[in-house]
Amino acid sequence: MDVHAHLTGAYERAAPTYDRSPFSHHGPVGARLAQMVLLGPGGRVLDVGCGAGGALLPAARRVGPTGEAVGVDLAEGMVARTREAAAEAGLDWVRAEVMDGASLEFEDGSFDAVLCAFTLGAIPDASGALAEMRRVLRPTGTIGIAQWDNVVDDEWVWEGELMGEVADQAPPELLEAVGQMSGRFAGAPRLHTALVDAGFQGIKIEQIHVDRVYPSAEDWWEWFWSGGSRAFLESLPEAAQEHFRERGLERLRDAGEHQRTRRFVALLAQARM
Repeated sequence: MDVHAHLTGAYERAAPTYDRSPFSHHGPVGARLAQMVLLGPGGRVLDVGCGAGGALLPAARRVGPTGEAVGVDLAEGMVARTREAAAEAGLDWVRAEVMDGASLEFEDGSFDAVLCAFTLGAIPDASGALAEMRRVLRPTGTIGIAQWDNVVDDEWVWEGELMGEVADQAPPELLEAVGQMSGRFAGAPRLHTALVDAGFQGIKIEQIHVDRVYPSAEDWWEWFWSGGSRAFLESLPEAAQEHFRERGLERLRDAGEHQRTRRFVALLAQARM
């Protein structure tokens, strides 16, 4: 299996519903990240792994029409989502392009701020990506990184256990690669170390959470297909997928709102050159 191609393809196929079905949980984190990098009117901002525009659009509003907001993503579907969201919001100074975050096609010192929300852990050459982000920053620039924290909501431990029941039917190279990539930044100390190693200074990390409620058990299943977890499901045989689905739906069908509420915990890092 070409793991990187499989992961990129999963995000491409998830793009139409990414951070949309049944809810958005990236939006509040992206808005806070844009605030942390201290952008002002007329600034230039780059969002690496722009997804559906959850961080880029709030940043675009901060730089205003005299500034420029550029998003890049490997998945064409995600770039299309960002363009669509920017057009709907009337932010015509937003630009989105298909580009590899580890090989940015911009000149040195092009941006006042670089954002990277929930993407760094999915880039095989994360060190190279951080070096590229630093390269395109101006000497006074700041970087903002968001990663999901390595915290499990007690109400959702069962989901991880259920994934474990079928994990032996997924390609081992996929599980190994995803474990290695996501583990590089698991927890604030590792994220801090990665930024130090990349040459950043003045690092500040905060934790925030977003609570969201699945309206129904079926919405949980739809949500599972709308993000990176789709890559895991797609790698399973059909019988294993069905086992996972049925067990999950059985767990949630008669669950109350409390059991259908999920807490997403994120780490937000700000650093300077």
